[in-house]
Amino acid sequence: MTDVATLCENHCGGWEVTAHSEAGGTHILTLTTVSVDLHPTSTDFHDTLHNEMVTHGHRKQVKMECLTFDSYPTDEEIEIALTEIGFNPVIQEPTELVTFSRVGNIRLDNGVVSQDTAPIKTVTNGQPDVVEYSRTLHPTEYNNLYNMIPITLTEYPSSLCLKGDWVHLYYVRENSTPPDQFFDQDFFLYSVRVNRVTSEILRKGYNKGLDLSAEQLAALPGSEALENIVAIGHYLDELKTTIYYMRSSEPEDFVSNPAVVEIPYFGTTWENGSILHTREYMRDEIT
Repeated sequence: MTDVATLCENHCGGWEVTAHSEAGGTHILTLTTVSVDLHPTSTDFHDTLHNEMVTHGHRKQVKMECLTFDSYPTDEEIEIALTEIGFNPVIQEPTELVTFSRVGNIRLDNGVVSQDTAPIKTVTNGQPDVVEYSRTLHPTEYNNLYNMIPITLTEYPSSLCLKGDWVHLYYVRENSTPPDQFFDQDFFLYSVRVNRVTSEILRKGYNKGLDLSAEQLAALPGSEALENIVAIGHYLDELKTTIYYMRSSEPEDFVSNPAVVEIPYFGTTWENGSILHTREYMRDEIT
């Protein structure tokens, strides 16, 4: 028996005695049961989903049951009684609601959850497309870029890309903990640009939603026309700001997590109060 909070946190099925009373020699037990989806995934892969902030959910059924016994039961007796009333720690009925969402870079193949290997692509009019490679999903391309970094890093970035002479380092951290080699303040996501020729370092932090004041927005001409804002990028070493926003207000363009890029979206950057460029972020085709 494991307590319900732990069962839910670990996405395991089981039960817990939540109340007990005795009346006339009859023991009355109230139990909370948890059933979870059958779709399997390894512990390492599941940790990867959380560390990379991949959108997913865990389907659970939590119920309350009341059972009576002539004496206080053993765990085995409780499990036999629960089985007799139909409890199963694994959800059995067929459903299209799988443990992990079937969008973006997560898919279900033959009952097994897996992660698409498509990298993130950035498209900017008049500029070459840029592809961002994950440390876990694209080790060859990642290592090639990592070897271009002219400084010593204290930890591996989550992903890397190359824009001209700048290697871009992206840090997706559990609980948004800052990579302390470069940051001493909290953001949702972190990026660092390192010039592979001069070793110059420039930093950028990202916050979910709109965290700019009315005065700050007024200094960004055209920003008043933007809707469905999902994040703000704060340049810590330059006079720049990026606003990230959905392509439209249609349901198919809804962005729940800008870190994952499950759904394409835009980002417009201002420098010294003028629009510098607008980029579109998407998943590249799997090759």
